[in-house]
Amino acid sequence: RENREFYPLQLRFSLHRNPEKTRFVKDDIRLAEKEDLPEWMNLMRLAIDGYPVMKEDDYLREITKCIEAHRALVLQDGNILVGAMAFSSDSGCIDFLGIHPQYRKQGIQKLFLDALMETYLPGREISMTTYREGDKADTGHRALLKQLGFAERELLVEFGYPTQRFVIPPKEEERP
Repeated sequence: RENREFYPLQLRFSLHRNPEKTRFVKDDIRLAEKEDLPEWMNLMRLAIDGYPVMKEDDYLREITKCIEAHRALVLQDGNILVGAMAFSSDSGCIDFLGIHPQYRKQGIQKLFLDALMETYLPGREISMTTYREGDKADTGHRALLKQLGFAERELLVEFGYPTQRFVIPPKEEERP
């Protein structure tokens, strides 16, 4: 903020008239491939309200690395990229979770979280950072993380922006 560098909180987007699916399941989520990069970058621009400091060139390099390392997931509805997630296998941190604005009220964030916790990082603590309480740029990301079961943790500064880390503990193993 002090440097007066901002990325727009919302860019224009087009609604799709005839979405093919209205309900998704965890098994619809798949590993991202390099061919997904153009649509991923379009989705990133649509989900920019969750990422106040965005440098597209740096972001593209990092997402490419995530895809190559099998740390990137996508969900599609026909040719529409509905959602995408990038994560760190080492830290259990979700680096990016973006949902197309037209699909945001369908519980897709929970599907991605379930896929991550059950398939890709089972038995691990999962964390994500977002806006601090009272930040006027927050369009509901804190509330969503709390709704998904994340708990507030320490305050941070990332990329020069004040944030807060949220954590969800590992799912407990079911016992026979």
